[in-house]
Amino acid sequence: MSIKVQYFVYILHLGYFATAAADEKPLNNVLQSKTIHIVDVNGSAGSMQINATYKNINTVNIANANQSLLADLIGTGLIKSPVVPAADVTAVISELKAQINSLNASVNYLGNLLTSHLAEMEMERERRSSGCSVIENANSVQVIQIPGYAPFRVLCDSDVEWIVIQRRYDGSIDFYRNWQAYRNGFGYYQGEFFLGLEYIHQLTTSRPYELYIELIDFENRMFYARYDNFLIGSEQEQYMLKSLGTYSGNAGDSLKYNLYDKFSTYDYDNDAWPGGSCANYYESGWWYKWNANSNLNGRYMKGGEKSVKGIWWYTLNGYYSLKSVGMFIRPKYTLL
Repeated sequence: MSIKVQYFVYILHLGYFATAAADEKPLNNVLQSKTIHIVDVNGSAGSMQINATYKNINTVNIANANQSLLADLIGTGLIKSPVVPAADVTAVISELKAQINSLNASVNYLGNLLTSHLAEMEMERERRSSGCSVIENANSVQVIQIPGYAPFRVLCDSDVEWIVIQRRYDGSIDFYRNWQAYRNGFGYYQGEFFLGLEYIHQLTTSRPYELYIELIDFENRMFYARYDNFLIGSEQEQYMLKSLGTYSGNAGDSLKYNLYDKFSTYDYDNDAWPGGSCANYYESGWWYKWNANSNLNGRYMKGGEKSVKGIWWYTLNGYYSLKSVGMFIRPKYTLL
């Protein structure tokens, strides 16, 4: 701040903030509530340059002839005398500068505090936007908000923050469905369901995801396959299986065979089999080439019999049907 002056008196009136809590206004509004009135009693201030962020600065020039305005100011108690020795003007200006510097320091501190708080809120929003939050219930329906898309609900296995994208265990829901059904999802979160390819695409393109597949046979033995970089393409790409990453588990890798294959249904044949439709042959919706090494959306076979139309994972037990399967995804990393 720079001030040029000739024999005048400055009166500083600070209508600062009472605290944000008092009037419940946002912090940035509070920072803008300061007003500085600079009064030139003699009307001879000359040129003046002031640069103060977040402040409204008003200058009142009082010429000798304007005695009524001067009297009004004296009556308010803002000033005591229209005449101040020149030596005292320097002291007043120094005091004003000190007060303004103090106010600027306060503004900077509160501004930094607000910026930090907003950054923390944004990070928390991003952390929750495309993944499940840990809550007390083992399974819960939560709302996911991915930037650029409308919010949607997902079933969360909240103990480990996994989003359930497919679940089979009793054959109550028919999975031999058309393209529209697989695109939008079907079934019930309380039972068997498929989340929907469009939602899976939105999730896996919003940030890196991993895939966990749980498989249980009719002897109640549990197996799993895990992939550390799961990604599917858009509908324009026929929801291609674009990435799996590294495999780990004890079920064997039966999904890698169909990496880069497109999703097919009985009414939307995207496989590479020139003589027929894999979706019709396996009675499922899945990623197919000329054939497949897995068929987790096939028919539910209650006796666990051997059938290419059933729910199977070839590296585990060939075409023998499984008792239950589940597919889960979650972000590879947590935004702190």
